[in-house]
Amino acid sequence: MLKGPEMGMREKGAEKEVDASRQTVLASLERIGFHEVLCEKVIDRLALLEKHSRFNQYSRRIEGGMEKVLESLEEYHALKYPEIKRSERQRLDGCVAAILHDIGKSGPVDATPEEQRMIIRIFAQEEIRDLKMPISEAVSKIFGENEVVGILQMLERHAIKGTMPMREFWDKHAQWTHDNLERYPQGLSEHARIIAGSHHIDRDVDPYKLLESEIPLDARLIGTLEEYMEALEGRALIALDQYEAATTRGGLSHKEAIVWVRKNIAKHKDDKLMELALKVIDELGAKNALFSADFA
Repeated sequence: MLKGPEMGMREKGAEKEVDASRQTVLASLERIGFHEVLCEKVIDRLALLEKHSRFNQYSRRIEGGMEKVLESLEEYHALKYPEIKRSERQRLDGCVAAILHDIGKSGPVDATPEEQRMIIRIFAQEEIRDLKMPISEAVSKIFGENEVVGILQMLERHAIKGTMPMREFWDKHAQWTHDNLERYPQGLSEHARIIAGSHHIDRDVDPYKLLESEIPLDARLIGTLEEYMEALEGRALIALDQYEAATTRGGLSHKEAIVWVRKNIAKHKDDKLMELALKVIDELGAKNALFSADFA
């Protein structure tokens, strides 16, 4: 066990790592032009995700892709609907939502920092792909047998039983994103929070209860441009989140990824907004022009 000066050096090293992670998070917000002051609790969670996983990198990648998709859609609609143009506020809300959408992978809103680190490690274990694997087995593989009891006790404090299938556990992160952003909404508009928390609405994870308010394509039928753009950004984030996972983490080719995404969101096959988003993702992805090569 480390003691005295050696322990102090280790603690200072960890502080530097967290500080560097925090600076990376703040820089990513600065890059998109976001200058609001977020709650420290939100920044702390993003810093932990930055240090212990690649999820923030994936989110920045998705943010860049979503901007390209929405810019292409605006251009696509320019002649038919010249009034359809995002305001700067709407653009910024979409960007920050994409960056924050996976904050729930740090765990429930009342998880301690240590619990957050443990939960991030579970989410970050990309080798575990068996949807039906009970979380107790996954914990054993990740942390070793000696740690299973303690970690399962920690998870049970957050209503996560060891028998829970990994698919159910993974899907909880969207609800946890909602819970964290609603508990600590400082600096975030409701629009941005809704987009971030609804990115797995395709899996019926709908913390904002939006399923009953599907919005059609024709902006003239929906009352306000804001509702249209919110719906479009939400669909783009759903599709991009899955496409990025399929290509970056799943190793699928562009064509394979598009087929996989379409299969996953088959329930939206008659949704014109989703079809438009997928059309642009397909076009940009085929040209390898969807994501920036540097998304760190």
